[in-house]
Amino acid sequence: MSDPVAIISAIAAILSAIGGGIACIAAFRSAKHAKDTFDAGELSEKRLLLRQLSITAHEVAVEVDRIKWVAQGLHISYKTLFTFAGQFNSSRQQMYERDIDAKMREADNLLEKAKPFTNFQDSLLNGPLEEIASREVKIAQALLRARIIREKLEGEQRSVEVQNQANQERTPSSRGK
Repeated sequence: MSDPVAIISAIAAILSAIGGGIACIAAFRSAKHAKDTFDAGELSEKRLLLRQLSITAHEVAVEVDRIKWVAQGLHISYKTLFTFAGQFNSSRQQMYERDIDAKMREADNLLEKAKPFTNFQDSLLNGPLEEIASREVKIAQALLRARIIREKLEGEQRSVEVQNQANQERTPSSRGK
C-alpha cells in the first residue's frame, strides 16, 4: 500500500493548487474591476475637463464681444476728442484708430482659437487626459489675454472721456447752462 504521508501530501498539494487557481481567478477579477473603475474615473475626469474647456471658450467669446463694444465706444470717443481739438481725421487720430483695430484683430484671433471648443468635444474623450488639460490651459490663457485687452481699452476710453468732458466744460455754450 502507498505511504499515507505521501497520499496526504499529494492531496494537500492538489488542494493548494486549487486554492492558488482560485486566488489567481480572484486576482484577475479584482484587477479587471480596478481597471474598469480607473477607466470610469478617467472618463469622468475627462468630461469635467471638457466641460471646463467649453465654459472657458464661451468666456473668451463673451470677452471678445465686450472688447468690440468698448472699441466702438473708444472710436467714437476719439472722434469726439479730435473734433473738439480741431484735428479730426489727423494722423494722430488715425494712429489711435489703428491701435484699436489691432487690438480688435488680436481679440478676433483669440476667439478663433476658442471657437472650436465652445461645443462639447466628444472626440477628445478618446484622447489622453493631458491633451484636454493642455487645451484648457491654452484657452484659459486666451481668456486672460482677452481680459487684459478689454481692461486696457476700458482704461483708455475712461481717459479719453475725461478729456472730452473737460473740453465740453470749456466750450462757451456749456458754461451758460
